[in-house]
Amino acid sequence: MGKPINVNGAPVAPGRPNNAIELARALGDSAKLPTKQLTDTPALIAQEQDMLVKCESAIENLRFAFWAAGKALQVVRDARLYRAQFETFEDYTQARWDITPQYAGKLIRTWRVAEALFQARPGGGLETVVSTKLGYGHAWALVPLVEKHSVQAAVYLYLGLVKAKGASVTAALVQGAVEALPEEAAGHKAKTEEAVISYLASPEDEARSTPATDPAKTVRALSKAARTFDASALQAALEHDPKRARNAVKSLIEVLSSVSGVTVTFLESETEAEEGELEGGVADVSEDPEESSPETEAADASAAASAA
Repeated sequence: MGKPINVNGAPVAPGRPNNAIELARALGDSAKLPTKQLTDTPALIAQEQDMLVKCESAIENLRFAFWAAGKALQVVRDARLYRAQFETFEDYTQARWDITPQYAGKLIRTWRVAEALFQARPGGGLETVVSTKLGYGHAWALVPLVEKHSVQAAVYLYLGLVKAKGASVTAALVQGAVEALPEEAAGHKAKTEEAVISYLASPEDEARSTPATDPAKTVRALSKAARTFDASALQAALEHDPKRARNAVKSLIEVLSSVSGVTVTFLESETEAEEGELEGGVADVSEDPEESSPETEAADASAAASAA
């Protein structure tokens, strides 16, 4: 797990971990990867079970990388561990990891609530849902609540959502709950859970979460949406009602991405957070040329995590 580092006779310390590299190598030679089902049996054979474990470990590593990366970046910044080679932390993030200072800042702002949730022991099986659902998008949606109130306030809110919605919690749902949370409920477990239930019972959430019962109607609705929702129409909707339009678009993107198997991460710059503008993730609706693409940022997070 990495090589020991010995600097000028100093005691040997753990080196940079090679977790991501080792996980990728564990999947086997690229020329010998399976391209089709190995057997005709419904149940996986031992070889397939082993392969699935290795594949899911590699995927899980990517999902958790933002937590480790943010924590590591804060240590490097606060302890000025970059000073031997770089003048500033911003120079370090750009030159060493090829990520923008803005994105590094987002990772730093996000890791504390992620750590608190991953280490929470709420019982009732909720920790299993948290460990399988919580990602960068969910954690980033909680940051405004963390910075206005506390990490604990964000933990109560997220666990309240998970308790009510289970694995169907989305980043857009988290953001909406954060925005709807009354000031007096923040930081109070019972009041937060009541506020979550009230938010989920609102017509807006009901319309967002109610499944279609007629596939033919869904096809017609999709066809109509494809003709109606061009860039100009969406921009007009954002200007008319930024909060509701942003949440609706995010929810739609998440549903479509889950069907297509594409992972989506929503990012939001400081200016856009104030103005209520929408910034997308993998769906490439970002208009900020200074921001790295989510694919690149996911890789950046994995790379930066190795600095921990």
